[in-house]
Amino acid sequence: MLRLLLRSIAINLAGIFLAAQILSPVITYVGGYQTLLLAALAIAAVNLFVRPVVNLLLLPIHLVTLGLFRWISNIITLYLVTWLVPNLRIQPFVFPGLNLQYVIIPPLSFSPFAAFLVATLVLTLTFHFLYWLLQD
Repeated sequence: MLRLLLRSIAINLAGIFLAAQILSPVITYVGGYQTLLLAALAIAAVNLFVRPVVNLLLLPIHLVTLGLFRWISNIITLYLVTWLVPNLRIQPFVFPGLNLQYVIIPPLSFSPFAAFLVATLVLTLTFHFLYWLLQD
């Protein structure tokens, strides 16, 4: 049990670090590795205690949308973690746009909610990748 908890905290720590490197203007932290460790502990605690309650409250929406709105519980989890760890911030940002030969994406301004959505997506992907990479 303790081994699984320590593994979860280590994966959360690595996932937050990787996501902060990928989305450097969006996910910022002050205080170095102490802040990342505190955030990893907060994610583990929120996933253990708060997330089941949030999933239970959102159960009707999950059933109606066949689980499509699962990301709402992820956003709520990330918001609670940023509230518990004040040195970890998710900031709104402006995507400068992309102009390839056949693909043109105009500049986009992301609101705080959209920034949480993007950060949640990247964090979820990194967590799942690290869990897959380190599976027994």
